[in-house]
Amino acid sequence: MLDNVFDTGSKSVIIITIISVFAILMSGIFFGVSYFVLDQLQTGLESSDCEINNNLYVSSCQELWSWVVYPVLELRELLIWISFFFIFALFAGLLIMGYQSGSNPVLMGVFVIIVGVISYISIEVSNIYQTLLQNEAFRNMVIEFTVYNKIMVSLPWFMFIISLFSLILGIVNWQKAPINSSRDELNY
Repeated sequence: MLDNVFDTGSKSVIIITIISVFAILMSGIFFGVSYFVLDQLQTGLESSDCEINNNLYVSSCQELWSWVVYPVLELRELLIWISFFFIFALFAGLLIMGYQSGSNPVLMGVFVIIVGVISYISIEVSNIYQTLLQNEAFRNMVIEFTVYNKIMVSLPWFMFIISLFSLILGIVNWQKAPINSSRDELNY
């Protein structure tokens, strides 16, 4: 399956690149909402208490939750890190796809056009995200994701720079392709 994805003659590289822009937006929203729900759940559990009778280990719900539920809810901090790693893994994937597109000059030319399209799409995605940030409930959900918010607000610049580096890597790969080297000196 990976052979089809990285096959430079196919259009799947371009499709995956465009899908990656929307995946970055959706991942942050998903992780932000998940973080907010877990935070609200912990706040709700901390504000309530009950008495547990005839139990050898715990006497209240708070003691039980401190053993079982609260340690799991504290893992919500990992969602922030997963969001960052997901975004940068997509950026690394875009760089790799740019490098792979350099072995075919036609795909390299198409990739130059796609860089402009991706920059425009990222402007639209950034505008959508800024519109979502105007909603106070949404802003409260993603307030913990400071780096993600910075990336989404500046997404056109990030995508342009990543696309530019992908293009440079593609040109480097195209320059070292065997079709560009002269073999005349090998003929005796």
